[in-house]
This record gives sequence, structure tokens and C-alpha cells, in this order.
Amino acid sequence: MEPTTAAATALLLRRVGEATPDDTGTTVRLAVDGLPGVQLGVMPGWLTGEPLEAQGVETQMPNLPEIDLPPTDVTAFEVVVTAPQPDCLRLVLAPAGAPTLTDDGTGLGIVLTPAPEVQQLRVEDGGTHVVIESPTLRLEVGRAPFTLRLVDRASGATVLRTADRLRQVAGLLTAPSVLATEASTTLNLELGPDEDVLGFGEQFGRLVKNGQLLTLRSEDACGTGTGLAYKPVPVWHSSAGYTGFLNTGAVVTADVGHSRPSVLSLGVHDRAIDLYVMAGPDPARRLTAYTALTGRADVPEPWALGYWMGRCRYHTSEEVLEVGRSARANGVPMDVVHLDPDWLVVDRLNTDFIWNEKRFGPRKQFVEDLTELSLRLSVWELPYLDPASPIFEEAEREGYLVRRLDGSLAGIQKTPTPDGRMRALVDFTNPAAKRWWQEMHRDFLADGVAVFKTDFGEALPDDVALFDGTPPHQAHNLYPLRYNGAVSDAIREFTGRAPLVWGRSGWAGSHRYPGQWGGDAESTVAGMQATVRGGLSYALSAPGFWSHDIGGFFGPELSPALYVRWTQMGALSPLMRAHGLRPREPWAFGEEALRICRDWVRLRYSLLPYLWQVARESARNGWPVMRPLGFHYPHDRVARSVDDSFMLGRDLLVVPVFDDGDAPVERTFWVPEGEWFDLHDDSRFVGPGHHTVTAPLERMPVLVRGGAIVPRVPVDESVRAVDDLAGTPWTLHAYGDVTDDDLAAAASSLVGFGGLPADLSGPPVRHVR
Repeated sequence: MEPTTAAATALLLRRVGEATPDDTGTTVRLAVDGLPGVQLGVMPGWLTGEPLEAQGVETQMPNLPEIDLPPTDVTAFEVVVTAPQPDCLRLVLAPAGAPTLTDDGTGLGIVLTPAPEVQQLRVEDGGTHVVIESPTLRLEVGRAPFTLRLVDRASGATVLRTADRLRQVAGLLTAPSVLATEASTTLNLELGPDEDVLGFGEQFGRLVKNGQLLTLRSEDACGTGTGLAYKPVPVWHSSAGYTGFLNTGAVVTADVGHSRPSVLSLGVHDRAIDLYVMAGPDPARRLTAYTALTGRADVPEPWALGYWMGRCRYHTSEEVLEVGRSARANGVPMDVVHLDPDWLVVDRLNTDFIWNEKRFGPRKQFVEDLTELSLRLSVWELPYLDPASPIFEEAEREGYLVRRLDGSLAGIQKTPTPDGRMRALVDFTNPAAKRWWQEMHRDFLADGVAVFKTDFGEALPDDVALFDGTPPHQAHNLYPLRYNGAVSDAIREFTGRAPLVWGRSGWAGSHRYPGQWGGDAESTVAGMQATVRGGLSYALSAPGFWSHDIGGFFGPELSPALYVRWTQMGALSPLMRAHGLRPREPWAFGEEALRICRDWVRLRYSLLPYLWQVARESARNGWPVMRPLGFHYPHDRVARSVDDSFMLGRDLLVVPVFDDGDAPVERTFWVPEGEWFDLHDDSRFVGPGHHTVTAPLERMPVLVRGGAIVPRVPVDESVRAVDDLAGTPWTLHAYGDVTDDDLAAAASSLVGFGGLPADLSGPPVRHVR
């Protein structure tokens, strides 16, 4: 038989040399040999030039072909290990001498605090392994072959391990610990038999990612059913007891048991891997650790928690004001109206901040007219410039626009333009360009504009030469982070208040610039379902204030019933905004829809004291407001896979009804352990277990956890906006086995809107037993 040969296509990290601690005892460096590796082609698996027996090859296999092994030329790699905070290890792996090996983690702008509470490391050379221990974790590094195994020291449980044990029938490695090429580095981790993986940002498929192949690249997804993602994030959670974070702007391919059922393969399109591992059984605690590194969101202003209304497009000031007048006439509380691109003179994929007075009159007067209706204004923008804009020449002359590697002006990619002209992009890595963009927001904010909807941002080409030298392969995914950060920082500087944007694109770190929304969902049951899944997935990777377009943005004519069902879900979401290509005002869907939706909007306003407490808790701890059930019930295997209902804070279980018809719907849902009470009629549910209820059009199941104390405020037809609730006495609603001491403790811990003390002088406590 002729020998089977193949060209070396990758380097396999195989042998560990010296382990060198630094003088402070907080850093350990490992020298690692990379050897050329080949795939035979006739069978899956990898080989190096090492002796077959040393590689575990089954040389007695009767059909094993003769093998011409590759050379054993060594390429030097390094692994740097640190413990930036308790229960956390950082592993940086790269070719020897790579700049990433000496970066403290902040170089890309994702990590803000590189070492919140640095830990000491102890090194022990065990012959076959190098053991590196922090106070709580033990990293076992295999010498030959190179392997990684992370152990919780207290329990002895393996938290994470590379997939080197997995082989095909002839003994060839199917998933070597680390594979490196000129363009990418892949880390292969072994999936345990009952291990679930969740996260990776705003993904619209099933919440548990096992079996999925994900490309983490921020895209103009053109909907929630295309397989693309507006806000992918290289952060994931494993039910084995860890959260992983890849500190990179490069595209990441996450193969979660898709190609090989027992392998989580993480391919980073870079020559380095910068991996943070937060260990522990509680995802809430792990997210607190992650956000200690990457920052946390501020609590938005109280009015931001009210009802928002938008449409693509309102064409005149009178049209917008009529929406406000109709809301007041119909008794629908509302706080924000949103204006899409028609406020611009040049308005087709362009933002130059030139206000269209022909359509909307003087901006300040328009804002004042809305203020008379107790409404605030949200204004659309994107970071692209049309050559037809009067300020385009200035931006190009001053070097404010992104250029390609060949020096030519870069245009957006993968987002079509209506006229065929290119659209340029603002280079936010240029301090002068960033400042120029921020300054154009100043007068808008001075006139009273409250929010900027930071739309788009996913269209940066791959062959760019940014001002600050960000490598092209890192630039694309970092662009949304820098764009939203620039606008958020401008709002903070020019107003002195907690900033709020309404962003579509995102990456790791975007959670610190609230809020985000789920992009252009289709106005169908499938679009509503995908929206929930996207929000839950994003919550585990970018915790903060996420929401969605009530009714969906586009698609078939929206039925009144589906609009009602989506409004019910929106009323119990972190932020509440109705928006779409066509009217989304509740009075546009008939009297019955108006009546039901008004009740649910008023319910939301009555729950604003509770939402305010959850918002403060989330900002303090780095937690999402909207949470998967497994966030608070991580040991419940059913709960951690539920993606058709969600927690709003820790006390409310929200069960959306995915249906577009008028008839009552049988809805089956999972209830975690304990007692739960229906928010509407106090009926009692006991978990863990499935329950089925009949949900007529006016009802969506909302359950309150037994033991919860939910602050509420009365809302009637006199309440037009959140400001009307200032000083209104709150009522504590207690559910289940709650003592007087519990009530007293809850009352003393509550804080009112804007940080003012809560007024609890209202009616007596309502106590459900």
C-alpha cells in the first residue's frame, strides 16, 4: 500500500516546557511547542510527526494505511496564566513574543478593569503535569501532550477540560487541545454527557446551543429568522459550572457539538486566544464577575421604564403630536415617542444632524410641544454618511471617515443602499472624529431630545485601516461597541444624567451602554418567538436592559390578536417600545385591542416600583433585567432550557402566549420549585413541574414567586406618564409565606424613582397566602 500523506495545514500544541512564575506570584508563563499537524483525508483525525504510539494511534488496526508523518519542526508558543479576581483565571495563548501576551486585557477596549481583585498563584511541577493553583481553582496543564483541566478546589469537580481524550477508531485525535494556523486559533473543549451550553449573544435559535454552529460576527441580520446576529457576544455559560469570555474583536466560530457531538470548538480568527474563565455553579455570580471586568450599565432615568411609541415613519410634527394627543384621549400612559429618519433632510442611510424644519418645524419648539403632552423625544441615527450630505466633504477632508488598507475611502458592506451610492463610516478610533460626532449631538440634547436610537453599525468592511491601528480582523466587531459608546458618553457629558441609547448592533461590552433592542423581527408568531429567544440568549452574555419592537418591525399584516399578545409580553419586558413599518399605536387595531392593551400598559405602570428595584439590582450586580429561568434555578435541568418564558427580576415569571388568533389558547409552561401565584387572580401553582392554563385574549400568565414582596402603585386614567407617579404612595404586595419582619425589611430597602425614598404610606399591605 502506498503511504498516505498530507501537507501540514496547522500546528498542534503538544509539549509544555518550563513554567516560570513572575516575581509577584500573580503570573505564570508556560513555554509550549507547536508541531506541524496533518489530517490524512481518508479518515478523520490529526497526526503530528511524533511516534505513533506516543500519539495513541492503534497500530494494530487492520485497515490502517501506511502513514508518512509530517516533520517535527518546533514553533514556540507561550501560555500566560493570571487570576484577575476570585474564581477566575485568564489564559492567554499565542506564538512566543506576540503583543497579546503582555497586554493587561484592556487593549481592545472590551475589558475596562483588568484585575479587579488579583489573586496569588502557586506553581507545582508534577512531572507529567504543571499544576497552577489560585485560592479556589486548580489548573492542571498536561506536559506531553499539552492539555488543560480546570478543577474547583473545594468540590474537586472538573469545570472545564480540553478534548484531547476524544479519538476516532484508529486512535487519531479528533479534537486536539489547540490548533493554530496563520489565520486562526482553535480551542477544543470536551462536553460532558449532560452539559448544556448557553449564550453567545443575541442568537435567535434555541436557548441551549448544543448542536448549533454559530459564527459570531455582527451583521445586518435583516430579521430574526435569517441565522445571522446583530449582537453576537463571545461569552457563554456551561452547566458544568463556568462562564467563558473570549477577549477579542475577531470573528469567532462556536461549534457546540455540531460537527463532533462531544466537543465545544472555539475558533478565533486570530493568532492568539485570550480566554477568561469564571467558575462557580451560579450564573448570577459569574456574570457579576464578568461585568467587574467589562463594566456595568447605569440605571436609566425612571421615564425610560415607561411606554415608548414609534413608527417607520412619522413624516411631520403634526403626525407625531397627533399620536401624543390620541394617547391622552384614549387614556394610554406613554412617555416617549420615537422619530425615525424623516427628521433628516438627507435621510436614506445617512446621519449628518441637519434637522428637517420643513417637516418638523424648529426642533426646540417641537420638543416643547411634546413636553406639553408629557412626552419625551427619541431620535434615530446611524454612523454612516452619504456623499450627498453637505458635511461629507468636511468629514473626508479632516480624516474623520474610515479608509481601506489601500488608502481609498471605505464604504459600508452587506447593507444595500437605496440609490447605489456608497456610504462612508465615521472612524470612532480617531479622537477628533469621535469628538466631531459627539458634538453634533450637543444642540439636540440642549433642545431636550432624550434618547438617540443608535441604529445599524454592522457594516464595517474587513479591509480597513483604522486611525488607531486596530488590526483589520479585529475591527469589524469592535465597531458597534465604539459607536454606541461614543453616543452614550456624549449623552452623559452633555446632560449629566445616566445615558440611554437604543442600539441594534453590539459585541462584548455593549451591555454597559443601555439599552439594546432585538432588531427587525417579523410580525409573525415565529418572529415573536425568535425575539424571546434572542433576548434570553443576549441576557446571559451582555446583561442589562434589552427590549424589542412590539408587533415586530416588518412582514405580513399584523393581526390585532398578535399585536395584543406582543403588547402583553412587552409590558413585562425590561423596556417597552412599540415600533414597525406600519402603525403600532393600540388604537389602530380596533376597540377590543385598545381596551386590552391599555390595561396591560397600565399594569406595567403599576409595576414600575418593582421594575425600578430590579433595574437597580441589575446595575449593581451586573445582571440582566430579563432573565432565563435557569438564571435563578441553575440546578433545574428543565428550567435552564426553557426559552418560551422568562423571569422579570427574580420574582415575576412571564409566560408569553405565542398565538395570532382571538380564541382562548391552552398554554403549557414550566414552573420552577416552590409556590407561585397568578398576578391576576392569586391562583396557586406548585413547582417544579409543567402546568397548563387557558389564556383568553385579555390574559397572559404572569406568576409571582412565593415569598416575594412586590411594590406597586395605583394607576388610573389620570396617569399620563411616569412623572405623574412621583410621590404616589406605594403598596407592598406580599405573596406566600411572608412575615411582618420580611415586610419591614423590604420596606426599609426600597428606593423610589430617581433615588428618592419610596413613599409607603399608601393602603395596607396586600398579603396573599
